[in-house]
Formats: sequence, C-alpha cells, structure tokens
Amino acid sequence: MKRSVWIILGIAFFLVCLVVATPAWIVRDIIVKQQPAMAVGNVSGRVWRGELDVVQYQGITLSGIRWTLNPIGLISGVPLAIAVNEPVQGEGDVGIGSEQTLQLRNVNVEGQLARLLNAMNFPSMGFDGGISLALQEAKINATGCISIAGTMTLNALSGDIEGVDSIAPVTASLSCENKRIVLAIDENNSAKVRGTVRISVNGQMNGQLMLSPAPATPLFNSLTQFMGRPANGKDFILRL
Repeated sequence: MKRSVWIILGIAFFLVCLVVATPAWIVRDIIVKQQPAMAVGNVSGRVWRGELDVVQYQGITLSGIRWTLNPIGLISGVPLAIAVNEPVQGEGDVGIGSEQTLQLRNVNVEGQLARLLNAMNFPSMGFDGGISLALQEAKINATGCISIAGTMTLNALSGDIEGVDSIAPVTASLSCENKRIVLAIDENNSAKVRGTVRISVNGQMNGQLMLSPAPATPLFNSLTQFMGRPANGKDFILRL
C-alpha cells in the first residue's frame, strides 16, 4: 500500500513538473488548431503561466494578454484565467469547446468607449466615455453568438453635443438571437434612453433607440436641433 502511494505521488510530481516546464508555444498551437479564425501573435512563458502580445478574433484586436492555467477549470471547460490590457482592461475564464466555440465565464471589463469602438472598426463620431461589461457566461463561434448572459453599462458619456453627458449611466442586458448579440437597454436612466440593438458576427448593427429627455433641457434642445421636434413632442427616435 505504501509503495503504491509513493508511485502515485511520483507520477503526480512528474506531471506537475511537466506542465510547469512546458513552453508556452504549446498553448498557442492548441489555440490556433482549435480556433482557426483566431490570429495569435508571439507568446512567452510556460504553459502554466504565460503572455500573448496580440490576439485578433471576430474583428477585435486584444493585446497585453496574460494567462494562468486553472486545472479545476478543465472540468467546466474554461481552463485559462485571462487578463487583458488593451484596448480595455479585463479578466475572466476562457476555454475552447466543440465546433471551435469560444467559451467565456466570469468576465469583467472596464474601458473607454472610443478605444473600444476603434478596436471594433466602428467610428466613435467624437463620442467617448467609460464603459463596463460583466458576463456570467458566453459562447461564440465563427457563425455568431450561441449564448450570452450579462450586462453592459455606459458609465459616462462625452461629446460635441450639448447635454449628451446627462445620458449616462445607461445599462443594457445581453442575450443572443439568431446568432446576433442583442442589447436590451433599460429605460431607468435620466434621459429615458431605451430600445434594442442587434449586432451580427460581421459587425453590422441594427435596431431602434428612443430618447425622452425632459423638455427645455440642453439635451432636449440639442436633439431638437439635429433631429427636429418629435411628433409627440417628447420621444426622439433613432433607427440604426
């Protein structure tokens, strides 16, 4: 009995040493093989803990990426704990499932609106502000969104339009519909911004937003100047 225990401990020690000593490029090769749509840059470190200088996926470029292998995460399908520095700062658990599906869990992201839009090849049109993202889980592949649960919050907003700073904070819940990511905007905000926006895998966006700022406020006057007075005198409609 004692001999078998020592054998098991010896094997476990060998496996730990193997993981710790294995170079990080093994991780890169696994990612590229499992997710051909993902472009991966240079790597450094070891399998247990390493760094990627850049990753491109679904039109988004991330850089300054660090990972730590989480053995317990192998059971739930998200074995890597990831931290990102650019264009946003964030962390979460990541894995690659069947059919080249990218799996995300417990993701928290903070960043600036303009930098994120530029990274996604969307024009910022002079707007900027602070955003945050909290995902309980998400599954995405080359065809689009499979499942997602979380919230996105616009914490602050600035721009050339007078009164635009009064819009934030605005929160939207995230879900999937026909492979598209759906943002359902909660109207509990000062400007009564509400509506639904759908984003496809190729970045196309459509939907409708409605804004109902208080009459005679700077935002109401600015929207009236750019969009004309609303038909019912209070609700400005923006179609995407």
